[in-house]
Amino acid sequence: MPSRRTLLQTAVAIAGSPLAPGVIYAGSARATAQMGVLYDHRHREARAFRLRAAVLNAPVHGTEDGDITDLWQHYFSVAWKDEPMPLAGLTERPALFMLEQLGFQHGMRVVFQGEHEPDGQGAWTHTIVRSSRPALKGHLDASGSGWPAVLADQLLTAPQTVASKDITPTGAAMAARIDEPARLYSWIIAPRSVVEHI
Repeated sequence: MPSRRTLLQTAVAIAGSPLAPGVIYAGSARATAQMGVLYDHRHREARAFRLRAAVLNAPVHGTEDGDITDLWQHYFSVAWKDEPMPLAGLTERPALFMLEQLGFQHGMRVVFQGEHEPDGQGAWTHTIVRSSRPALKGHLDASGSGWPAVLADQLLTAPQTVASKDITPTGAAMAARIDEPARLYSWIIAPRSVVEHI
C-alpha cells in the first residue's frame, strides 16, 4: 500500500503536469531498473524532473551550481567502479560532457540525449538527438509545462525503449556561444554491456 508521502508526491506531480498519451502516472509505477537521477537545482524544470523521479523511487542526486565535481569524487567514481549503474539526468551541457568523459573509463556511454530550449515566452522546444524512440518528442510537445514529469516517466520506467545502440561520443563538448539561449539536456548514461543487449 502506498505511503501518505508517495500519494502526496504523486498528487503534486499530477496537478502540475497535464497527461500525455501513453504516460504512466500511477502511484505504483516504479523505475524498471536501478537507475540514478541527476538534476540541476537551479532550474525549475529539473526540479520537477527530480520530483517525478523521487515518486518513481529512483535514487536522486542534485547539484546546486551545475558542478558535478563533488558528486563525482564522493559518489559516482566509487559506485561506477564497483557496479556501473545507469544514470539519467536533466542538466546543462557541462554536466553531461563531464559525466560522459569521466564515465568512459568505466564502460559508460550516452544512450539517450535530448535538448530542451525555452522560447522566452514560457514554452519549450524539444529535440531528440539520440534515441531509439524519436516519437518521444511528440509526447513532450503535447505535455506543455508538464514535460519534465513526462520525460522522467519515459526515461525511468522503460529506459530500454528510448535507449539507442549508437554510442559514439556526443556533441556536448562543443562550447556554447555567449548568445546561445539557455538549454537543458536530458540524457541516459549506461554501461556499454547494457547497450549491447538492447
